[in-house]
Amino acid sequence: MTGWGWVTALVLWGGCASGPDASVVLAAASTGDVVHAVAQREKEAGRPTLVSVAASSVLARQIAQGAPADVFVTADPDWIDWLIERRGPVVERRVVATGRLVLVGPADAPAGASLATALASADRLALADPTHVPAGSYARESLEAAGLWDGVSTRVVPLGDVRAALAAVETGAADRAIVYASDATASERVRVLAEVPHARIVFEAALLQEPRGRRVFDALVEAGDLWADAGFDR
Repeated sequence: MTGWGWVTALVLWGGCASGPDASVVLAAASTGDVVHAVAQREKEAGRPTLVSVAASSVLARQIAQGAPADVFVTADPDWIDWLIERRGPVVERRVVATGRLVLVGPADAPAGASLATALASADRLALADPTHVPAGSYARESLEAAGLWDGVSTRVVPLGDVRAALAAVETGAADRAIVYASDATASERVRVLAEVPHARIVFEAALLQEPRGRRVFDALVEAGDLWADAGFDR
């Protein structure tokens, strides 16, 4: 999404009409399942919540351009820092989960190989775009640190976000993908082939304005059960 494409991406949970009392959450694609589940809880409590998911980098730029948002959930806290530099302090920011990277292949792919071996057999490696999407940037950092990037870079298929990378393996458009472990948990059509070593990956939520965003921000911070069920660490 670019420009003002955010307008068509907002989803209102609960079937209520959008209005001034609806909270707006812009969330990294990798966190979408949890954010939607929290939004459902909010709806059941009578608090409608609008949710838009995309790459953290895309959402941060939309917010900087004036897109309405009460809460921003990102896979890279640096994007909150980026926003602060451009629009001023946020009300509050909290770590909501941590994660790790894995290499996935089709559900019938043989497991038990090393990362290098599993990558060597792939003609197409799907990544969230390493130039600006956190999951892809982390993946490239890991592969460079392991001395594997030069050997796979020509086979990389860069995509808009990490869920698109996952979908590429699910549909056969790619042989392998590096995604978060939580993404692999969400799909029955892929299997984890290898861990991808990386420093602790932190997912943060930023409260951009209150009071409207306060309840859903707190709900995201307190939703430890949902984050754990979705395959995130805490």
